[in-house]
Amino acid sequence: MVKSQILKIIMLIIACLAVFSFFLLVNAPINCERDCVFSIAKGENLKTIADRLEKENYISSSLLFQMYFKIKGEERNIKAGDYQFIPPLTIVSIYKTITNEKLAQNNVFLITEGETILEVEENLKEKGLIEKTSSLKEWPLKEFFDLFGANRSSIVSFSVFSKLPPDVSLEGFLFPDSYHLPQGLTEKEILSIFINNFVSKISGEFNQAIKNNLFLKINGQTRNFYDVLIMASLLEKEVISEEDKKIVADILWRRLDANFPLQVDATICYAQYGSFKKCSLTRDLYGIDSPYNTYLYKGLPPTPINNPGIESIKAALNPAANDYWYYLTDRKTGNTIFSKTFDEHLNAREKYL
Repeated sequence: MVKSQILKIIMLIIACLAVFSFFLLVNAPINCERDCVFSIAKGENLKTIADRLEKENYISSSLLFQMYFKIKGEERNIKAGDYQFIPPLTIVSIYKTITNEKLAQNNVFLITEGETILEVEENLKEKGLIEKTSSLKEWPLKEFFDLFGANRSSIVSFSVFSKLPPDVSLEGFLFPDSYHLPQGLTEKEILSIFINNFVSKISGEFNQAIKNNLFLKINGQTRNFYDVLIMASLLEKEVISEEDKKIVADILWRRLDANFPLQVDATICYAQYGSFKKCSLTRDLYGIDSPYNTYLYKGLPPTPINNPGIESIKAALNPAANDYWYYLTDRKTGNTIFSKTFDEHLNAREKYL
């Protein structure tokens, strides 16, 4: 009897300590050294938001953030919008901010990794930043070459832009990030902000890798940066984790070298819709006659199929050597399943799809 009471007391103490520790952690302050701006897209789920908050150092733990929301029962009450966080930041303070629609601002615009130019266009229209009749696809890259006139000596701007056809689209060059876009900017001014940021971020991350657009050595083969950007856009939609992206990058680069069709499902969505928001793949769509159909046409698609982030570009530049030739995504877990032979791949399809 005494032992039972002691055990109950110990369990109560442990429970109290756990609750107290949880309370301390969700209220632990983090200093914000930047402008503390954060944007939430319409329809973005709790995990994605939590992961981005952790990645941008606004919170210490994505898991803890998700737990707090689930305990409060507010995971479906997050308001899309642009937020100016007031430091010091805590999970509790961020929770109070992003569940209060009145605290959302209107001058911050978010491009998330993997958004297409059409999706960016739709979001700009929704915020009233461009006209409803606007079409960003009509802007060729050549319209923005003058942005780099004073900076043509820059290794990156010269390498990335000078070797491209002037009529190439802006797909791939609208860098995923948060932007301050006050009302009244022209379309070109808005696009210039996106492209300038692209060059700035690429310069910072890949200055050494892109010394010459003609001499990027990947898997022993020469690639130009535009090819890398296209590959990164495929990785952005095909796999989730950084490590899996590197493995799939190696698979796809080797398929190119072997004159093997890439067979990337995401290119079918892009060929049909130019967007991934309403993509519904059917058997008939795999026969669509489009240069973006990587089942029908060998080689890379003619342009990126979205605007990839730094992680995917790094993976395309630094593939992880492996012996796999096939991969698929487990629909239940989201994990990538790799196979060395086509027979293994068929078995995986039966098991995981």
